Amino acid sequence: MNYRIGNKQVFEQAQVRSVSDIPFTEEELQNGMMLAIAKKDSTLALYLVEVDGQKKFEVRWDDSHELFSGWNSAWENFTWCLDIVGN
Repeated sequence: MNYRIGNKQVFEQAQVRSVSDIPFTEEELQNGMMLAIAKKDSTLALYLVEVDGQKKFEVRWDDSHELFSGWNSAWENFTWCLDIVGN
C-alpha cells in the first residue's frame, strides 16, 4: 500500500454507505477529516470535508484541491495522483 489510512472507521464506511452522519470536531469542521495520505508525498491526501452543510470528499495535493460528492470519483482521483507520485 502506498498510502496510510488516517481514520479507518470512516474510510471503510465511505466505501459502502453514506458519510452524512459522521460527526466532526470543531477542528475537523475547519480543516476536514483526513482519510488517507500518500506515503511518498505528504501533500497528497484524501479528506472528508463539510461544504454548505454537506459532506464531500476532497483530494488535496500541493497547493491544489478538488471536491467530489461521491467516494468512487474521489478515490479514483486520489489513486491516479498516487500513481503519479509513485513514478
